[in-house]
Amino acid sequence: MQRPFLALAVVLLAAAGASGFVNDTPVVVLLLPLLIAAAHRAKTSAAGMLMPMNYAVLIGGMATTIGTSTNLIVVNLAQQLGLPAIGMLDFYPIVATAAVPALLYLWLVAPRLLASVKGNEAIETQEAFDAEIYVEPGSWLEGKRLGEVIETTEGRMRVLEVRDERGRSRVKLPTSKLRAGDRLVLQDTVANLKEFETVLKASLHGLEDDEEERSNENASASPDEQKDTKTRRRASAIVAQMVITAQSPLVGRTVRQMRLGDRYQIAVLGVRPGRTPQANWSRKELADRQLYAGDVLLLQGPIQEMQEAQRDGFGLLLDSRHVLPRQDKAWIALLTLGATVALAVTKILPIEVAAMGGVIVLLAAGALSWRDIGASLSMKVVMLVAASLALGDALMATGGTEFLASQLVTMANVLEPRWVLVGLMSLMGLLTNFVSNNAAAAIGTPLGFEMARQLGVPPEPYVLAVLFGCNLCYLTPMGYQTNLLVMNAGGYRFGDFVRVGAPLFLIMWLGLSAALVWRYGL
Repeated sequence: MQRPFLALAVVLLAAAGASGFVNDTPVVVLLLPLLIAAAHRAKTSAAGMLMPMNYAVLIGGMATTIGTSTNLIVVNLAQQLGLPAIGMLDFYPIVATAAVPALLYLWLVAPRLLASVKGNEAIETQEAFDAEIYVEPGSWLEGKRLGEVIETTEGRMRVLEVRDERGRSRVKLPTSKLRAGDRLVLQDTVANLKEFETVLKASLHGLEDDEEERSNENASASPDEQKDTKTRRRASAIVAQMVITAQSPLVGRTVRQMRLGDRYQIAVLGVRPGRTPQANWSRKELADRQLYAGDVLLLQGPIQEMQEAQRDGFGLLLDSRHVLPRQDKAWIALLTLGATVALAVTKILPIEVAAMGGVIVLLAAGALSWRDIGASLSMKVVMLVAASLALGDALMATGGTEFLASQLVTMANVLEPRWVLVGLMSLMGLLTNFVSNNAAAAIGTPLGFEMARQLGVPPEPYVLAVLFGCNLCYLTPMGYQTNLLVMNAGGYRFGDFVRVGAPLFLIMWLGLSAALVWRYGL
């Protein structure tokens, strides 16, 4: 990244443009590891880029009817209430107008507001190697329990196997006493293996070493270089970070319950809680710790197994080398996406028919598998959307929205309809930062519709005010699921979202309100 300033501008424009036609979360999931890797190569903190990128995605996501599930709920509820169908790009110009100053703010001002954020110390993906620690006769290890030895390394050393002097495997229990000639089979990075060697005051050997190989070592090499060479002979795994996404089956569960080790042959070495991003890696009681979206797992295992876990939706590897599988089919996916959007925008086909056709094309071309489709379908999301629509219907059927609307109109009877619209958008914007966006949309859409009826004005601008307000989730990390993803990766605190998000909230609120008032002549 030779020019970070210009690179950030490109990222913001690309993120905002793409998220209008692709769900916000996949866009952030794609860009997150790429920006972290770019920042690492540029030897700079990623904190100045991740939050602006996330906010640009959220801005782009509100620009079309398919940008987010919240938009779909508002549009569908409005249509059920009698509003004419809203086209995919009908309100795109309104959002684009407000987005100009917002993106300039994210480009020029937001990185400066985040300059004091140090960010979490990144753990670069490293190769893990098999090695052995010998228990020499007379060493302090002789007679020690295996659990005591592991505790000496603060519980960080992972012993795969204990072998006796004849090479036979011994029972690996914490209470097992080590004998002279035993070998502890380890697997870790070169740096950690050397650290264990120093802490345990023992000799480290590669598994493939024997007396003949040792005699052939380069005599001119230093002892450290010789150990490095021996250890590097056998790279069998990697150590990498995986952030838990909102749709991951790990959310609300534990590592032990999901049996990751049995399913993918990978070990969870540590966890960094997403809700306290500055916390250190925790290893104690790891297997029974309940996990949440935004938590970061430190994994060790074969590359292929980690990629498989990522494809199955368990999380996102924070490494740019593992985020774009089947790149040879990317052009097919892009063309199919473009054709699907074009057919829907021109109203040649309904969006649901065009989307189904796109899925069939991707399946036939081999760019998508039935397994990918199954992994992408989240029952939680389906139920959330269905429940939100049902909540909106219930509020209308019981007269709840009519009562709320009449109370709000009475409170604002001295205001013109334009100021009621501005107030409605701000109310939805504040609400969506503390409750589910979809729940806010389910409550706000019939409320806005009823307020417009009682004021005697067209309902469409009020429905759009609700839609825009439910997307102004910039003030808190729990405002939207992608906020939690970048919170841990960027090392942000709650206050960072308020400091950067509050000005952005005001810019978008004022810009969208002015555009709505001007367009509908309120």
